[in-house]
Amino acid sequence: MKKCYIICGGPETFDSAKIDKDSYIICADSGYDKALSSGISPDLVIGDFDSIEAVPSGVKVIKAPTHKDDTDTMLAIKTAISDGYTDITLLSAFSGRMDHSIANLSALCYISEQGITGRIIGDSCSAYYLKNDKLTLSPEKNRYLSVFADTESAIVSIKGAEYEVDNYTMKKSFPIGVSNEFTETDCTITAHNGAVFVLTVKK
Repeated sequence: MKKCYIICGGPETFDSAKIDKDSYIICADSGYDKALSSGISPDLVIGDFDSIEAVPSGVKVIKAPTHKDDTDTMLAIKTAISDGYTDITLLSAFSGRMDHSIANLSALCYISEQGITGRIIGDSCSAYYLKNDKLTLSPEKNRYLSVFADTESAIVSIKGAEYEVDNYTMKKSFPIGVSNEFTETDCTITAHNGAVFVLTVKK
């Protein structure tokens, strides 16, 4: 599985992320500053560079026009997919502007639609997108577990959490899945029919 990490421009740190040394690293615009501050040398920097002081030198660069339909993160995602990467992790994707955070959640949907494995990893919040699929997480007692329907309804099972459900019809308009708790065992979330966001949020 070809892995790619995309460093976005959000303020959230990603010290908890375990970046495989052979992975391909793309910085989306000011994500380049985040990479440098973390001692990371990217393979590619892509964006319109409207939020970075100067176009990076000494690294491969793809410069995009300022007026475009894709965000810099989406450009990075599409580049990674076109280059054959099948596992994509977004870093520094949360904790900044609300619209950027929502855009990056939407990007997870896009990644899933392409048949690619994707996730957002951060020190304060991580996110996953499931559609007719399941996810198993190790217990994180310092985090809340939240599950939200992305389709109008989704049939959901949650096993190994404080509040468990079995084939429960979760509605998009009712956030019943917020602030669940991990237990001592692995937790498995299954979207039997429909799509959900799964978030782990630091307490």
